[in-house]
Amino acid sequence: MGTMEIVIEELKKIDTFTELSNDDLSALAEICTPIQYPPRDIIAREGVDASSLFAFIKGSVGIWVDYDTDNADLLAVRDAPCLVGEMSVADQLPRSATIVAGPSLSGYSIDAVLFRNLLEKRGSIALSLMKGISRLVRLSNNSFVSELRASNAELLQANKELKAAHKQLVRQERLSSLGKFSSMIIHDLRNPLSVIRGYSDLLELKLEGKSESLHKYATQIRRETSRLSGLTSEWLDYSRGEIRLSYTPVKMEKLFEQLKESIEPGLKAKNLDVSWNINFDGTALLDLDRMLRVLVNLSDNARKACKRGDSIAFTALSKDGHLLIKIADSGEGMGKETLNHVFEPFYSTSERGGTGLGMHIVKTVVEAHEGSVDISSKPGAGTTITISLPLRL
Repeated sequence: MGTMEIVIEELKKIDTFTELSNDDLSALAEICTPIQYPPRDIIAREGVDASSLFAFIKGSVGIWVDYDTDNADLLAVRDAPCLVGEMSVADQLPRSATIVAGPSLSGYSIDAVLFRNLLEKRGSIALSLMKGISRLVRLSNNSFVSELRASNAELLQANKELKAAHKQLVRQERLSSLGKFSSMIIHDLRNPLSVIRGYSDLLELKLEGKSESLHKYATQIRRETSRLSGLTSEWLDYSRGEIRLSYTPVKMEKLFEQLKESIEPGLKAKNLDVSWNINFDGTALLDLDRMLRVLVNLSDNARKACKRGDSIAFTALSKDGHLLIKIADSGEGMGKETLNHVFEPFYSTSERGGTGLGMHIVKTVVEAHEGSVDISSKPGAGTTITISLPLRL
């Protein structure tokens, strides 16, 4: 095979020239000059008038903008066989990018003036060039759109993360200030509450058997004072940012007796069907006061979620070395959005008031005991909360 035939066969491998006739390819081959470049050699520079285009048969080239500057950007890597630099030759404008040789680059250089003369004489070559340029523009456009969409998606995600981080930062700063302020107030509240509680206990003793209504009022004062003490303890625990446990051996009978005493008046007032299934009569190592507060919080939430005549079931049992305490109600239940935020401080959907710290304190206290809290709930189908605590005795 002669030299001309070899050039024609190699030009056929380039997409732009694939559909040309042998006559057109022969005319094109006559103005081709063999070239070969070492790696990283600059073949053509951005901003310079185009004197030729290139038909590369082997190797690859990099297409760069702002080459040799701090803002250099690689637009594309073109693998041979390919035609490069044709747009500058066709529109007779300075080159829009710098062409840099990759490994093992070889092919042909085609003089720009001779190529434009050939286009004027042979419309089929001009049409093939137009199709090739159109194909290149389409590919570039698709690539640009894909990169733009990817960049937009990254920007949206970054913006979302930035908003979340800012929201969290503002929230943490607010809670930190609120915690310090609350801690000072709570310390001042606890002493008068203790005095009120003490005098209500004395009143109960003095009035026992004398005036049933006054004895009932004194009992109510003691109960509400205890509830206020519990709320201040929640605030104090939260403002400290930690739970300091005081472990003691606790009989389940004692824990649930105290729970009944605290919550039964509220349950009876709502005429709820309450069942107690305490199937574990052993002893667990717990912080009694804090675990009682956990169960009171959960019971209050269950009561608020129920309407008159609904049911609440309390269950305690041991399983696989753990104490399981379940509180199940047939109330209004919770949706997915509420479940996603239920343990967050100050989050509350109740129209009946509250600090919004109840469930946060529940989770914090249980986890301080190295336990876990699980919630199963659906709107209109009630809620079941399961506390799992390791049995240490």
